[in-house]
Amino acid sequence: MGRFPVSTWASLGIALAIGGSPLAAQDAPALDPDQPPSVVRTTTDPDARVTIPISIGGKGPWNFIIDTGSQRTVIARELAQQLALPPRDTVTILSMTGRSEAHTVALPRLGFGGNMIDDIQAPVLEGENLGAPGLLGLDSLHAKRVTLNFRTGRMEIANSGPNRRVSVDPDTIVVEARRKRGQLILLDSDVNGMRVNIMLDTGTNFSIGNLALRDRLIAKKRAPAMMEATLTSVTGGTLTGQVGRIKSVRMGRVNLIEVPVLFADASPFAELGLEDKPALLLGISALRIFDRVAIDFGRGKVDFLLPDASALEKTRFAANDQGKG
Repeated sequence: MGRFPVSTWASLGIALAIGGSPLAAQDAPALDPDQPPSVVRTTTDPDARVTIPISIGGKGPWNFIIDTGSQRTVIARELAQQLALPPRDTVTILSMTGRSEAHTVALPRLGFGGNMIDDIQAPVLEGENLGAPGLLGLDSLHAKRVTLNFRTGRMEIANSGPNRRVSVDPDTIVVEARRKRGQLILLDSDVNGMRVNIMLDTGTNFSIGNLALRDRLIAKKRAPAMMEATLTSVTGGTLTGQVGRIKSVRMGRVNLIEVPVLFADASPFAELGLEDKPALLLGISALRIFDRVAIDFGRGKVDFLLPDASALEKTRFAANDQGKG
């Protein structure tokens, strides 16, 4: 069995903060449907995560990673020290590789584009493990619509709401989702023909599957050839698993093929009650196959804009208008 490292910054998956109070939906700032979206550039590097310029207390900006897999916004220790932010409560961070303790700091005012959020209490982690000055998590995104436009290299963050008008391209496929602890779990999804809980994680390049998914694939004789791999989390811990290419990952009428997945006993699956249920975190490298992905946390929907027909042969992608992939 071979062995190779998975990139250290493709490691967060879900980082849940246990202890302390994450921002609840009813505590969110008032929504203004007419507020223009925040528009930023995304990198053209296919191995890089999506970032957005963030100001803190009117200073900055610093490029934070957009991380839909993290329940909390996180700041690098070096930046917290530069801003002279005093330590607050201690929380337990649950990363892919397990639990660790971290103190928090109060971010006086978080600004990105036209959005301003107050009273964010952010865990502090080592910048060399984060790979960025910080992570923008679900406590800042839960009432937002995040659009990743890989065709134009731009990202938008706008307010969500039942009255918001959203133009839908005729080549867009909308997938409904249910909420669980701030995460959106896609409905009508399967892996190699088996029902699976799929979540989108823009904070990791690599897709992560739990052992329940691996074992179900093996039992049904639908498992890919696998080899050993290692993963390093934002807390510096390591995790060993097996990596292989999944033949089919279907979400509604969209079917991705030959998707690299790392199967591992990652802690967040148990925290979400998915330890014994097949589950998959779909990373940014898989999402880049689409021209655009819009994650609407307020409405519980994800829009996938299909690539142009001329580009289909260049991607590991297929669309099935009949339903099943």
